[in-house]
This record gives sequence, C-alpha cells and structure tokens, in this order.
Amino acid sequence: MSGLTEPHWSAALDHALLDGVRSKEPVLHVYRRPPTISLGYSRSVSEIDLEQAEKEKVTIIRRMSGGGSIYNDEGQLIYSLAVPAAIVPKERKACLHMACSIVAEAIRSLGVKAEIKEPNDVLVNGTKVSGNSQIRREGSVALQGTLIVFHSESNALLNKSSTTGSLASVRDISIEEAERALVKAVGRALKEDLRYDRPDAEELERARDLLRERYGNKAFIWKR
Repeated sequence: MSGLTEPHWSAALDHALLDGVRSKEPVLHVYRRPPTISLGYSRSVSEIDLEQAEKEKVTIIRRMSGGGSIYNDEGQLIYSLAVPAAIVPKERKACLHMACSIVAEAIRSLGVKAEIKEPNDVLVNGTKVSGNSQIRREGSVALQGTLIVFHSESNALLNKSSTTGSLASVRDISIEEAERALVKAVGRALKEDLRYDRPDAEELERARDLLRERYGNKAFIWKR
C-alpha cells in the first residue's frame, strides 16, 4: 500500500494493473514516491526546471494518463484505481466527477471540509489538495490522482505558478489515516469490500516488460 515506491516501477505497475483488470474485480494501488516529477503522457520536459531537478536529485517519469506535470513526494498519497469499464460512467466528465467525489468523501470522513472544483480538482480551504485524471483502454478504465497530506513546495521545479494546500494544514492527519480513509471511500463508491492483495505473476511480468520498454526507457520519458 502506501510505502515508498520506485517511481518508474510504480508507473509500469499501474499500467499493468489496468491491462489486467478487464475480466477481474477492481484493483486499487495506493503508494507514495520519493521526490518525483510526473509528466502527463503528452507533456513536454520543457515544463521542468531540469537544472534544479538534477541538483535536487528529483526523478523524472512519464505516466500513462494525460494532464499537467505534477510534483510528488513522501507527503502525498498517489492512487490508481483500475476497473472494468462497465462499472464506471462512460462520459469523461462524469467519470472524473466520480474520482473527485471519492477523494472528497475520504477527506470529509477525516473531519475536513472539502469541495470539488470541476473538472478534476478537490479543494480544502480554497486550495488544491488533489488532482485527478482518467485513462481508458478497451474494456477498462483507470482513475488516478494524488492527495496531499503534508505540504511541500510542489511547484518549485515546474515552470508554472499555482498554489497547493494540504490536509495537515487543517488538522493533524497521518499518511496512514488518509490512506485508510481513501480505501474505505473507494470501497463505498464501488460497493465492494476491498481486500489487501499483491500483484499476481502475470501482472508482475507485464509490469517488468513495460518498465523495460516504456516507463524506465529514457527515449519514452524524454520523447517530447
């Protein structure tokens, strides 16, 4: 679950879980990363202050979903929920709303007020604590996003100006509390009793292939 995960591997595993979920039950992957910049699939590395990222030893990856480039670190939960396409809305807007609603419900269950800012953000005290996205494959969908528990200078390495908040700025919340709340919110949304499990051999083999061919491949990461 929310232990620190090597960034390239986590991106490959998310993709492998999505590929394997078509005929299976939903799979929720929750984890954290050391300092990392995650490029949206079509985004350019020009969005990053590369010199500063190198100085700070920040890992750069490219993820399978779209959206802007984001900074991850140990103070954030990252989730990827892979589900058969039949159990989520077909419309993109409704699917993103579902993702935001799950995160917002998790936050509210911790005693913190949260609001959804369409199309894909969740705010606390007017500042962003969660951004969400989706990606569709034939027969499967992944809802992905972040939840900032502890604040960091998350945009210092990105050539953009925006403000983010955190749950801990409102009340004392641990990573473990936030994770439990998120898992429970996903279960309620899907009407499923989620259980802890590990990737099977097929999923791990697929993830290793994807790591070699794509997510750990510099040509893929730096292609734009």
